[in-house]
Amino acid sequence: MLHPYFLCHLNLPSAGAQYGRPDTGPALRWVASRHGHTFFAMLAEKSKTGGSKVKVGFIQWDVQRELDANLETVWRHLEDKDWDLTVLPELCLGGYLFPDKTALERIAQPVPQGEGVQRMADLSRKQGGALLFGLAEKGEDGKIYNTAVLVDEGQYVGKYRKIHLSDWEKQFFAPGENNPVFSLRGWTIGVEICFDLWFPEVARQQIRQGARLLCALGNFGGRQSWLLAQARALENGTPLVLCNRVGQESLPQIQANFLGKSMVCAPFGQLLADGKEGAEDAQGAWVEQSPRGNVICRDLEEEIARHYESK
Repeated sequence: MLHPYFLCHLNLPSAGAQYGRPDTGPALRWVASRHGHTFFAMLAEKSKTGGSKVKVGFIQWDVQRELDANLETVWRHLEDKDWDLTVLPELCLGGYLFPDKTALERIAQPVPQGEGVQRMADLSRKQGGALLFGLAEKGEDGKIYNTAVLVDEGQYVGKYRKIHLSDWEKQFFAPGENNPVFSLRGWTIGVEICFDLWFPEVARQQIRQGARLLCALGNFGGRQSWLLAQARALENGTPLVLCNRVGQESLPQIQANFLGKSMVCAPFGQLLADGKEGAEDAQGAWVEQSPRGNVICRDLEEEIARHYESK
């Protein structure tokens, strides 16, 4: 059997085809199908020592302009779930593309006073868990932010404003300036929104603040962001939940097609829940809070800290 170190590195380069290099994906899937269970069992060996577990899930759907329609879809999937935390897509209360800033301002709302936040909090109370969802926030400074809001059993917990905006988004939103983490049911979680995944510093800062679970909200159409989300889990030895919407939106000057493929990812890259491509879906899985170490590296946090030690 191949040593886990080499299997680990074999499992990463399948993104090469995105950049004109040979696609190693089929070979990697062949290896994983025959040896993956052994590989991941060895990588996760230390996690058997314990740590609390939490059940997390995602709901991906074709987001509509109408708040009521989106809330109805969320509740249809959520009402019979026993998940501790459900992650929903970026800007999932009113859509992604807007013809002008005036149209966006009409649906933007303050946090936590806005109707959408209050109604999402009510859904979390009825379900008995936490919800993490995206919306257009009308800031107290008059700016509009692409924001993720966390509520738990009817109570507002906090918000994260997207730091890294695409060129299109910069016409409408102001960038966030803070990178907070949140306490939830004995866990510390970090939040990223879509393009934030392209910057490993965002997740790494959260890890250094104590995050033990990473959550990502998406509105992307390509597989690059999906691969990067998996990499964020792998490089930080931390479970990750990604929720990416499906459907299509268009304006005369731009069209957006959304991939779906939400996931729950274990600390060393294996998928615990794998969402459908291009179709509505809701899935959940247990994740465990475990030591950041494996047969390759006993203490991943110690290695991470080496990059931040003063010289």
